[in-house]
Amino acid sequence: MNPIRTAATLLLGTALMSGCTERNAQTGPTVTATGPFSADVATGKTSVVFDPIGDADKSAQPYQDVVEASITKKGGTFVVVIELAAQVPNNPPLPSWADMLDWVFAIDTRPESPAGYDFTKNVASPWEYLIEHRVYSSGFTDPLDPTSSPGILVDRRPLLTGGQAIIIPIQFTIDGAKMTWVVDAALLGDPSTFQWGVCACAASAGDDVKNGYNNISALDQAPDVNKGAPPATWPQ
Repeated sequence: MNPIRTAATLLLGTALMSGCTERNAQTGPTVTATGPFSADVATGKTSVVFDPIGDADKSAQPYQDVVEASITKKGGTFVVVIELAAQVPNNPPLPSWADMLDWVFAIDTRPESPAGYDFTKNVASPWEYLIEHRVYSSGFTDPLDPTSSPGILVDRRPLLTGGQAIIIPIQFTIDGAKMTWVVDAALLGDPSTFQWGVCACAASAGDDVKNGYNNISALDQAPDVNKGAPPATWPQ
């Protein structure tokens, strides 16, 4: 498995509809450390990474500073959680150059590295799946995500055979500084193990968005692979 390459290797996927009501249009369970969730943790169906507060890029806001990330299998679903240093505002401002803010959970289940969306067509990245929450700039629409779903899964496997990446809306909720996605394990091929990483990012669209995003800026990563840490492994 290839490590996370650079900022241009870990980005992208969830379309956020601006505003609190729209962001919570699709809801997932609020994960707690009791009951079935703690039982799953005890049986080794989870993987957790902690990240220091304040280690994000100097241009990052507290809500782009990753504090903790985890993925836990509960029955036939994976529950993905990213905790941030502060609550994400309803309409976070974007840098003047960016078309999107993104919080991404990237999964690598196989040795191939698809080239293309969410990255540009000539950039190969090891991540077959990207679980994302996106905030688009005003007036910008991603043609692969016309409904701007609050939570999405990007399936990049079709790129391996000359196809187009597929965006699938999934359950998503924000509770304070915690983002939670719930995805059917079958949509990920129900893998027995995989490697993963998290990124809070900003990006601009290319000439043809279907070919992916460019000028990707990784504001914080977990694990800190940009500092030499290896990707995380599920189960831990």
